[in-house]
Amino acid sequence: MRQFLLMALLSFAFVSCGSNKKTEAEDKEATVKSMTAVPIDEKEKKTEELKKAPQLTLEQMRTLLPHELDSAKEKNYQASTQFGYGLATAEYPKTKTKAMKITLYDCAGEQGFVNYFENYWNHLNAQNKTETEFMKTIDFEGGKAIETYKKDMNLSTLTFVIRDRLVIVMEGKNMSPEELEAAAKKLHGKIA
Repeated sequence: MRQFLLMALLSFAFVSCGSNKKTEAEDKEATVKSMTAVPIDEKEKKTEELKKAPQLTLEQMRTLLPHELDSAKEKNYQASTQFGYGLATAEYPKTKTKAMKITLYDCAGEQGFVNYFENYWNHLNAQNKTETEFMKTIDFEGGKAIETYKKDMNLSTLTFVIRDRLVIVMEGKNMSPEELEAAAKKLHGKIA
């Protein structure tokens, strides 16, 4: 009788362990399925958002770039919408050897969204550093910016987004990354 009771208990234990294994296997399978479920692709979502946004006019872009920035007066302003997206540039000479150049891309519309990814998105979280240059992502005014510096040319670049659609590329000739970032914060304050 004891043997029969012992066998019954062991059988019950094996059956209950087996059912737990099945439950664990089912749980793992459910977890894998939930992890492999297709999430909304952020890049695709951003593309659709930008495609639907109305493009800025030349007059609207003119108001975005200031006539003076960081004690430098604007020079050589140009703007265009002929390629299906808005583009405006201006230079800001500070001294004979030190100058800033700002390029503004309006990334709205059927063609504009490409600039968002080529100039900004695709470079986020990338890092590169050599003895003569670096590229890194930094925190900037509540968002992210791509900062580059080429030592041999003494050229700093800062790329950031304003209003979720305007990609700003600032270049600083004979300017340190810190100097350019300070000027970029002033520009951000005027546009945002």
